[in-house]
Amino acid sequence: MINLTLRSATELLAAMRAGHLTASTVLEAHIARILAVNPTINAVADERFAEARREAADPRPGPLAGLPVTIKEAFNVAGMPATCGLTSRAGHVATTDATAVARLRAAGAIIVATTITPDNCWAQETQTLLKGRVNNPWARTRSVGGSTGGEAALIAAGGSPLGLGSDIAGSIRLPAAFCGIAGLRPTSAALPEAGFYPASHGRLADLNAIGPLARRVEDLALAWDVLRGATPQPPDTDSLRGERVAHWFDDGLLPSSPAVMAGVEAATAALVAAGMRPVAGAPEGRRLATLAWAVLQGRAERHAIAESFGNGIAWSPGAELLRALVGRARVSGPALASWLTTHYGPTLNVLLRVKGARRRKELRAQMRQLVGTGGVAVCPIFPTTAPPHHWSYLNLLTASYQTWVNLAGLPGLTVPVGFSGRGMPVAVQLVGAPGAEATLLAAGMAVQQALMPTWHGPRL
Repeated sequence: MINLTLRSATELLAAMRAGHLTASTVLEAHIARILAVNPTINAVADERFAEARREAADPRPGPLAGLPVTIKEAFNVAGMPATCGLTSRAGHVATTDATAVARLRAAGAIIVATTITPDNCWAQETQTLLKGRVNNPWARTRSVGGSTGGEAALIAAGGSPLGLGSDIAGSIRLPAAFCGIAGLRPTSAALPEAGFYPASHGRLADLNAIGPLARRVEDLALAWDVLRGATPQPPDTDSLRGERVAHWFDDGLLPSSPAVMAGVEAATAALVAAGMRPVAGAPEGRRLATLAWAVLQGRAERHAIAESFGNGIAWSPGAELLRALVGRARVSGPALASWLTTHYGPTLNVLLRVKGARRRKELRAQMRQLVGTGGVAVCPIFPTTAPPHHWSYLNLLTASYQTWVNLAGLPGLTVPVGFSGRGMPVAVQLVGAPGAEATLLAAGMAVQQALMPTWHGPRL
């Protein structure tokens, strides 16, 4: 019998439309898989199996009719806990759906569970004091990244075919890469954030984006169209012909591993074979992008972050560090480390004098000059495959691999391209012009067809 939890969302929907499968059958397969794998990976925040079963008995019509999906616990799902991993929000329950969640439901999707996110979505590892740490399904000693780590782990493990996440500093793309799935970070603010926590105040809206995660690129294309209210269209790889493709192997300072460099080369070759025209170069503005990303967040943005950690009461990262040192922590270690870095990091700028807004403008101009409005850049999302747990305490060394995309507000797509010699997933990111999500999805489809035509999941 075909394992339904290895099928893509597109395949499951086609089988349900043809009458070969029922929504209840598909749902029960995924519930069984969640129950089997979650004790190992610890990805689920809360489940709604009983409600999902009632909905699957009579699914709402639409392009996602009967499809089980999961949601990062930063989004309101009516009747579900909505803590965003924060002790300050323990016990908070959503009364309405976030706009993006409502759009998935209106398209017929059935929400099965919410997934763990680090405190305030503010860490590149997924761990909280409320729910513990999420483990990588490919190797439980390895990180899933963050902050959409619970989603990425559960989708890779077969517990969900499609999920919803957010990306303010690599938060979709990095977990997708570590877990060997695909993830789309659209252009900043392309989708409405109503019902998402924490709200993107001020310039934070220039950095954040809501987007889907799935095992296959065609599923991302479907979800992207649903989320933006468009008629679903499959990726058009013919549209790539004659457009430019650039590639590079690092963030301008820290080199990437041989496995990652090989992945970038293979993905670039696949796009050239699809008719794209290779060009040389890389945006200079990606160097020290994390500092510029932090500097772009002014005093008002830092205060908003402090208030969101305290659920409306401004907490101090310094005070929270002192609490942690005396055994009274209210913020998990990875989130506190990231908060301290981004809150106090701009003091380094006294010497470097990086201008956040200027760097954002320069990055956009450099990318436009390099690949135009219809081209694609291929580059690493991280210098290695998924590192061991606790790596993110030093994430300042690697964050520019991700944050230059957020700083520029550009769309980025993580695509798996193979495996390392140790059996860990290798992925690359594709980056395009503002609003060029269709181009990225077409390029991702070409890479997938050439390098990963069949999904191979972890053994759990």
